[in-house]
Amino acid sequence: MKALREALGHTKASTFCRLVEISDQAWNHYEHGRRRIGIDEAAKVIAKTGVSLDWIYRGVEHTLPLHIAEKLQQVRAR
Repeated sequence: MKALREALGHTKASTFCRLVEISDQAWNHYEHGRRRIGIDEAAKVIAKTGVSLDWIYRGVEHTLPLHIAEKLQQVRAR
């Protein structure tokens, strides 16, 4: 989840949270693996970013838009 935020150009979680309409505290839990994102919050992320439910829950990258997949690879390579 952190890689997605960074791949989309949000260095601060708070700006990304405003975009996807999820509280900073909840997002922090998702990024650090303390809580799994719920379906309602996942739907918000999908609607605002274009990622897929398969990617959010299973890490299936071939379902991602190409530009997001490429940016995620760049973030992970750092």
